[in-house]
Amino acid sequence: MNHAKYTILCVDDDKDNLELLTFVFEHADFDVLSCDTLEECLSLARREKLDAIVLDNRFGNESSLEACEEIRALNPDIPIVFYSGEARRIEIEKVLNACADAYLIKPTDFDKLTETVEELIEEVQAGA
Repeated sequence: MNHAKYTILCVDDDKDNLELLTFVFEHADFDVLSCDTLEECLSLARREKLDAIVLDNRFGNESSLEACEEIRALNPDIPIVFYSGEARRIEIEKVLNACADAYLIKPTDFDKLTETVEELIEEVQAGA
């Protein structure tokens, strides 16, 4: 598979998780940008051409929901996948209803994660 045409942003406040996500997506031949704060995530979303964003749900006591909604306002079509350890159904439904295209719970099979991102990107591109 050749995904080099896809640039994704991975956002997680846990450095180990961020390194792992970066490795997984680079290994699957994606171009990867990464950051560990919601502020930097928003900055990158404003200035980079991104094909998708993989976002953790929790940053300390902060939820990513507001950042997700802001990204969605900037770019209504960009696929946003939450990849989080937060597994409460009410939280997942809130995020999916507000702004995310998919919500995968850590740990998830990395093939499933990369396939989900790729499928969402291809859906957007097919509709463009």
